[in-house]
Amino acid sequence: MKRLGTVENLSYDGSVLVRAAFAPAPGTRVLDKRNKFLGRVAKVFGPVKEPFASVRPDGKVPLTILGSDVYVGEEHNAKQEGRRGRRSH
Repeated sequence: MKRLGTVENLSYDGSVLVRAAFAPAPGTRVLDKRNKFLGRVAKVFGPVKEPFASVRPDGKVPLTILGSDVYVGEEHNAKQEGRRGRRSH
């Protein structure tokens, strides 16, 4: 497990906003400190040095997750393509 960052806020649509230490790929699995599946990265935005990651949760997220660290799983099947797909030249 690699530390993704700290949960900053819960948005109105139910997604979890994480201040990330690096920019994860969209679709990457996000886990809590107990190695429990939290959700997947929906999008990454903000400044390059300290990006934010929007995580779409799998179920209801408790408010106790605010301020806690989250991690990414060591998997390689996350979506790696950009907006233009595989054939961008």
